[in-house]
Amino acid sequence: KYPANNLEEVLLTYFRDKRLSELLKPCLITSYDIQERKTHFFASHDYPRKGDGGDFYLKDVCRATSAAPTYFEAALVKSLSGVSYPMIDGGIFANNPSLCAYSEVRNSNGDPSAKDMLILSLGTGGENKSYPYQKARAWGALGWIKPSIDIMMSGAAETTNYHLVKMFEVSGSEANYCRIQPEHLRNAVPEMDNASQQNMQALIELGIKTAQDYSGQLDSIVDRIIEDKDAVVFE
Repeated sequence: KYPANNLEEVLLTYFRDKRLSELLKPCLITSYDIQERKTHFFASHDYPRKGDGGDFYLKDVCRATSAAPTYFEAALVKSLSGVSYPMIDGGIFANNPSLCAYSEVRNSNGDPSAKDMLILSLGTGGENKSYPYQKARAWGALGWIKPSIDIMMSGAAETTNYHLVKMFEVSGSEANYCRIQPEHLRNAVPEMDNASQQNMQALIELGIKTAQDYSGQLDSIVDRIIEDKDAVVFE
């Protein structure tokens, strides 16, 4: 739908030749390898184990994870060892990547449990657009394309939240998981490519309102992180 040139120029301006391994905090970024047909996780902490094979320029990582189908063409990115990967947006399988982060932390830091973690999951706003039966029953393949994508992505995010809520409940540490998700976009519209000044301002106002609504939970999380000086922050 859009040429990727402008996006790539912006990424180059911000990241230059910075590498994934140079990030200050452990970071996990999702993408999907369309050639191998499997998920791909860019992990900043993989460098010591994989060397240049697990390291990438940050501009390429961001290009891969933002290659949303129907918006941008797939990204062909190379690791610093020269291996090419054809990638698209990781949101197609992990629109809410919290569970991926949970699994990564358990695997890389001495197998901690939910009791040892504090997860803050930030959503981008729920889309509550309904699809009336009388209208949907007449759709063919073309009519179902956009609704199917919307439903699959929101459904996957909701499922991730459901699993995490249950996992933390079972461990008796419900307070260790906080999901912040505006349920209504108010004056903003959900289309990812609506960058009009009016919509951007509406999104800013929604962000401010959401932060105010969850100020108690956010303050509590900040206090707990400050108190635990040995905490490892994973993003």
